[in-house]
Amino acid sequence: MPLLRRYHSARHLLAGALLAGLCVHGAESLVAQGVPTVQQSEFRSQWVGEQVDQIPLGGTITPLNGLGAVVGALQTPDEVQREVDASMSGVQAKSPLAFKPSLGIGWQTSNQGSLTTNSAGATTFAPASSVFLAPAGAVLYDREHGPWTISAGYSAGYKYYVNPNYTGNGTANQRNPFSQTALFKSILEMSRYIFDSLITASIGTGYDTTSGSNNQQTAASANMGMKYLVSSQSAIGAKAGYSFQNFSGSVATPNNNTTALFATVAPVYFLSDKTHISTVFGAGRNTQSLQSSTTAPGDAPTTSTQIVSRQYAQALAKVKYDFTAKLVADAALGARYITSSNIQGAIDDGIRPAWTLGVAYTPTAKTSVTMSTGMQGTDIQPELNLLVNWQPRQKTGFSFGASQSQQFANTLTSQYLVSRSIIGSMNQQFFNCVVLNLSLGYTMQNFVNLSDNSGQSSSQLPQNFYIANAALNWRIRDWVSLANTLSINSGQNQIGSGANNQPQWVYSISLNFAL
Repeated sequence: MPLLRRYHSARHLLAGALLAGLCVHGAESLVAQGVPTVQQSEFRSQWVGEQVDQIPLGGTITPLNGLGAVVGALQTPDEVQREVDASMSGVQAKSPLAFKPSLGIGWQTSNQGSLTTNSAGATTFAPASSVFLAPAGAVLYDREHGPWTISAGYSAGYKYYVNPNYTGNGTANQRNPFSQTALFKSILEMSRYIFDSLITASIGTGYDTTSGSNNQQTAASANMGMKYLVSSQSAIGAKAGYSFQNFSGSVATPNNNTTALFATVAPVYFLSDKTHISTVFGAGRNTQSLQSSTTAPGDAPTTSTQIVSRQYAQALAKVKYDFTAKLVADAALGARYITSSNIQGAIDDGIRPAWTLGVAYTPTAKTSVTMSTGMQGTDIQPELNLLVNWQPRQKTGFSFGASQSQQFANTLTSQYLVSRSIIGSMNQQFFNCVVLNLSLGYTMQNFVNLSDNSGQSSSQLPQNFYIANAALNWRIRDWVSLANTLSINSGQNQIGSGANNQPQWVYSISLNFAL
């Protein structure tokens, strides 16, 4: 019996150390925590089918899409309800493998659905509409087998506009958006160690607010972590990750790549069940490759491919404390050393302070608050992630998210684009078959020059962008539903016309068939 108690105590401490790390691991994981942003929501607004790469965000705010919103688990709410009903009826649980084909048939109209370019190169928009077809499919896998928990998914969707002059998602090969997403997630939990991995990937087209243009984006990330219990009072943890993002297909972003990699190792000591202290050692590198002939509004074209990077090494002392079973917090303080390559007169190199702060609070089963902030790695301003979820009733839910993030600007070299975003949503179910989704978001963005070169461009995109969405979905049968979706945003810039962005609205109605 004493051995069994020590075994459970060890697993409790190890799991506690792992969960503590989820509060804040620093700049390398803030993005991975996945607070939705206005940029992401707007870029994916015309995608169809399930976006499985966003599944790890479980229960958080999602971009609205009447043909297939992001889900919060590997099963949609309808499927979860069916499983609950089946279990109560004594029906055997379904296979861990699920295939989900779907088809949407509908009509869309927009006040910026038609684009015209005159002989002087100025572009203007006009109202237009089109019938569309939207086939999609997803393959999902969920299974717990012994100490292993494995989830995997792949989805693809295509939206075809019958009217060849309708520019619902851009022009040329971007007019009919084709999107793909993928996910692989695994957890191995043993008595002395826990191993977890998460790999996601996506590719698709849309309107990119960070470049002010329609483009294609390809993104992939791989993160792995491990905690090993050395004794009943100590453990060691390690994490590593790599991410890649490509922007292409527009004048502003013909072929621009950004990559990031990091690794950390942290000895952890358990002062008590509630207090853990650790020292976190980390290193990483962020790189940008900007293709030749890249241009941005108001800038002259560059003449060659430009590759710049920033590297760092850091050490932090960290304390994690469990105030109660519902409130956990951690804080870390230390220093980092930053160097830059191919950035003339880099202004932020050298020794800089590093710090993090994280709080996870779950006062009730219906309410959760998670906040993480920090300034470390190659950050020039604090990162921030805040998520609040509240479900006062079974059929009513509210979510709020706020974030501040930074990365190499995808249109200019030697500059960061700092984005601040807030987004909230409300979900309300009426009767048993009608669901209303509302969301509202606002973002601000600005360039920060990393070089002291006075000739370096500081061209600015529109500094703010808003979105407002409403979707009313009526499930007629388990396999067919009617969706009405209205989206309003700041709109696209009428290049060369001398006018500011004009608000855009898009309305669509569709009949959706799904298995």
